[in-house]
Amino acid sequence: MGKDLNENFRDIIEENKKKEESKITSFDIVMGLIIGGFFYFGYYVLMTDYFKVKLFKFPYIIISIYFVIATILFPYVSKRVSVWIEGNKTIRFISTSKIAMPFAYVFAPVIFIIDLF
Repeated sequence: MGKDLNENFRDIIEENKKKEESKITSFDIVMGLIIGGFFYFGYYVLMTDYFKVKLFKFPYIIISIYFVIATILFPYVSKRVSVWIEGNKTIRFISTSKIAMPFAYVFAPVIFIIDLF
């Protein structure tokens, strides 16, 4: 039949714990911006030294703007992705939240837009 009252309370308590875990603090923002800055620095060095391209010319300025936006959104997205991975047993078996962070950085604007809706 239906769930009893204790099970409903347990579900509500678990949902509240997940919401509290997913709240972003100022420390998360600062660390996310620092890590995102390192990722952007890696992108900059890779593109200018290895590929020998100028990032402020037409085709590459679009990618540079995208990664600036990704750097700004990375603290929010990294927290969301780490909570999502820790809550999903199948993905946690395949990957950890630390391994997924470069992917979260690259797809940060897309994840942010999806999370809005």
